[in-house]
Amino acid sequence: MSNSDLSGIISAVTTPVTETFDIDGGRLAQHCERLLNSGCSFVSTFGTTGEGASLSSAQKIPAMRALKAAGAEMSRHIPSVMTPTADEAGAMIAAAAELGCRGVLVLPPFYYDFASDDGIVAFIDEAMRRAGRPDIDILLYNIPRFSRFTYTPELIDMLVAKFGSAIVGLKDSTGVAENGKMLAQRYPDLSIFTGDDRVMPSLVQAGGAGMIGGMPNVFSADLRKIFEAPGAAETEDLRKRAGQRIVTVDGNGSMLALKATLAAVYDDPSWARAVPPLVGLNAAQTATVLSEFAETGFVPTKAA
Repeated sequence: MSNSDLSGIISAVTTPVTETFDIDGGRLAQHCERLLNSGCSFVSTFGTTGEGASLSSAQKIPAMRALKAAGAEMSRHIPSVMTPTADEAGAMIAAAAELGCRGVLVLPPFYYDFASDDGIVAFIDEAMRRAGRPDIDILLYNIPRFSRFTYTPELIDMLVAKFGSAIVGLKDSTGVAENGKMLAQRYPDLSIFTGDDRVMPSLVQAGGAGMIGGMPNVFSADLRKIFEAPGAAETEDLRKRAGQRIVTVDGNGSMLALKATLAAVYDDPSWARAVPPLVGLNAAQTATVLSEFAETGFVPTKAA
């Protein structure tokens, strides 16, 4: 497989923002580097965990360029493309290709819930045309809870027929283990990832590629160990802890819980800040998250 390197733990990176809700490039670069040094194969910026739908391409593209200028290894970056407009999607794809990113993670265009499969194919084709049809790999981002569309096998088949080997993988964020395993078995030439820590072990054992998700922002080392030994007795306790932790995050604002935890890890309250319409957790909510994480053995050791 030409995309055989696309496996492992990929962190869907949280986005630090300034008081004016602009991307904080310095903190972002530091965080991405830390993740790549602590078990992540790649990082994926500006996805759901990264509040990508709340940030414009005009904000994200300069941040991507700043990452490269700061020395980031862009071949280990897979930025998300989250926009209902083909023009902005094309701008993101063009920038990712120009900067040498490993690929892009493409969300279906949201809002018009009566769009057809033909329309989704046309959207990605138009985005690629506006990008100049660069030679860049595409991973499909399947998260119907937010996008309101599903990358079904029928749609995936259409996209592979249209774009050929440019389609290299898919992130399945349905949280349904059987769906991920079905995709891994149906598409052995694609890198199939889950967004759910609890699904990852069985998916890997079924031939899947690993996970792209928010939890590696904090727990990348543990998740790497699970990826490397998904069914082994020595990772059973880690798998149990991972399940407990995702319940805590899902019950406390998702990426907001991760941001609050990173504020403790970095000893930096600005990390807890979110982009409207989201609002960072308050002190009581943060205490709940940290207390529940502590029950799984997590201590927010201060990061440099």
